[in-house]
Order: sequence, then C-alpha cells, then structure tokens
Amino acid sequence: MKNLVENFNLGKFFFLIFSLSLLVGFYFNEDVSGGSTADFYSTWDYVLALKENYFIGWVEDAHWSLHFPLHYIILSKLNFIITDRYLLRLFFCIVSILVPFLFYLNLKVKFDYINKNILWFLASLIFVLPTFRYSAIWANDHITALIFFLLSTLFFLKWEKKANYGRLNLNIILQCVFLALAVYTRQYYALIFLYFIIIYFQKLNFKTFIKISIIVLILALPGLWMGYKHPALIYTIYTTEYYNSLIINSSIISFYLIPIIFCLIINKKELFADKKRYLVVGAIFSILLVYLLSNAFNYNYHVGGGFLLKLSIILFNNNFLFYLSSVLGFIFLIYLSIENKNNLVLLLLLLFGLSGTYIFQKYFEPMFLFIFFLILSSKLPEEFLKNYKNLVYLYIYIFFYFASAL
Repeated sequence: MKNLVENFNLGKFFFLIFSLSLLVGFYFNEDVSGGSTADFYSTWDYVLALKENYFIGWVEDAHWSLHFPLHYIILSKLNFIITDRYLLRLFFCIVSILVPFLFYLNLKVKFDYINKNILWFLASLIFVLPTFRYSAIWANDHITALIFFLLSTLFFLKWEKKANYGRLNLNIILQCVFLALAVYTRQYYALIFLYFIIIYFQKLNFKTFIKISIIVLILALPGLWMGYKHPALIYTIYTTEYYNSLIINSSIISFYLIPIIFCLIINKKELFADKKRYLVVGAIFSILLVYLLSNAFNYNYHVGGGFLLKLSIILFNNNFLFYLSSVLGFIFLIYLSIENKNNLVLLLLLLFGLSGTYIFQKYFEPMFLFIFFLILSSKLPEEFLKNYKNLVYLYIYIFFYFASAL
C-alpha cells in the first residue's frame, strides 16, 4: 500500500474525484449548515446594489452584510458577465477548487522533501470539510477570503524559504497585498496581519521594517475608515465575553488537532518525551482554567459554539464532553506554544481575537488547518506527514464529521 501511494499519482486522482464530488454537491444544492442558502439569497440584493453604486459598504451603509464588501463587489462585477444567478454560482463553485489547490502549492513549498502524493492527499481533504463545501456551493465570501489568504501564505513561505531579509522584495509585498484583500473580504484575517508584523519586526532590518509598515498602513486605511464609519463591522467579530470565547475557541481548535495529535502519540511517542513536565503542568493549568471559565459559561448552543458543544448536548444532555475537548485544546495549544514563542503569539491572537457574541466553527474551518500546517513553527505537521497511515485515519475522522453534518 505504501509503495502504491508513493509511486503512483493516486493523490492527483483523489483530488480530481473530490473536485467532481463538489460539483455533484452543487447539483443537489448541498447545504449542511442550513444557513448558506439563506445567506446567498439575503445578500443578493447587496450584489445588485453594488452594480449601481460601488461605494455601498465602503462609504455608505450596507445593511445586507456585516462583512467587508470585497467579495460582493467581485460578485457584482462577475454578474455583468454572467447574468444568470445559477450559472454565477456554478462558476464560483468551480473557482473554489483553487482553495485546496493553493493549499497543495503551499505544502509543496514548505514540505518540498515530502512525497508529492502525500501532499495531494492532504490538500484533497479540504473537499470533505462541510464549511468548505457549502461555502463553495453557495458562493460564500468565506471562499474568496481563503483564496486571498492562501496566496498570501504562499508568498510568505517563499519569502521565508529564501531568507532574504535584508531588503524589501516582491514576495513580502505580495503577501501583504493578498492578506489585505483577505481582510477586506472577512475582517478577522487582520489577526494574521498582526502576526506577520511581529515576524517582520523580528527578521527585517529596521529600515526595511519601516518601509513595509508604511505599506501595511496604506493598505489598512480603507479598513480603518470603514471601521470608524460602521463600528458594527468590528463588534460582530469581537466582544469581551472571554468566559465564552476562550472555552469555545479551544474546543473548536481541539476538534482539528485531536486526530493529528493522537496519531503522533501512537506512532511517535518520543516526540513528546522531552516535554512531559511541561505537559503535566499544562494539563493542570488547563483543567483549572476550564473549570473557572465553565462557572461563568453562558452560551446558546443553537447558534454556533462548535461541533463538540452540540455533540455534547445531543449525546449527554450536558457540557461534559465539550469541557473535556476544551481542556485538550488548551493542552495542545500549550505544547505548540512551548515549541516556539511565535506560536504563542499567533494562538493567543486566535483565542482572544475571535471573541464574537456568536462563534461559529466556520471561522476556523479550514483556516486553522492552513495555519497549523503552513504557518506555525512546529515539528508536528512534518512528523504527521511522514506516515501515510496518519492521513488515512484523518480522512476517516473527517468523513464521520461530514456524515454527521449531513
């Protein structure tokens, strides 16, 4: 089996099959979220309005959406060419295949020593994630933001690979431009911008850092203006209810890390041997933190909260499984933070930055997987990809998740 995986183009074949499955889902109007259909139709008037007035959502108030307007502007321009709404959705669905393909290109840059079939298999997994599927099928801005985000990480990885930190170059400029486009599609990608700025400060000389900071400031000016004119754009993704957001965010993150970490524990126990003391302390801290947060936890699980919160209520009619997943999430995040201090910064940005009144799993899916495999400085992704069986187990796990969503 291993030779079959490594020596044949099975990875590309899987990618093709899963691409076709997305089109099948489009034909049947698949929507496992139950809300993407409504989102598409409720914002269609916004798309039409943008055809008449480009500044709706940028300067003038747009009550149709609480997201930055770039995605809807793109749809409005496409609608001049593809006037049929159904065909426009189909075109967008086909374009959405760029997301797993760009993920593969990113993986190929970062893990150029890993068998390409393995990378194709991992990239193809994105097609099975419910959030990606319904977002692609219903022309959701989630996909547009992911395309820009992955273009940004692609140039970020190329920049890090070349390690040319002495001067401003095209790779660093393009990663900023594409990340800005991601932000103007979904505003929470600004958290990644904050992380990139910290990396620039660490690696660039002072003169180059000032130059790139000026570029970032110029790119941010329209967003700052919109946030000033329409504060709801900020409020919709941020509150100070950390007793809810911290415990939910850690639970959602744990959902993606559980199969990866457990595969590594089974196959590579020595990976964690030198950090046993830290993990014991981290486990105690995590249990105490979740216990304290749970005393104030007050969240309506009918609106978001993540898969494991809903599963906990459905199976046990309580939050025990949810709290356990949150504990595991904090332990995993502590381990990643111990590996590299920059990981701590990025993970804290995610934990505290995605602190909305309502927190949906789609905020992390598949963004967190991209962050884990592409941006975090950790040996875990590399070790996970060294054994093709790990991917088989991950596929089984995600297939059960997708089936339950259906």
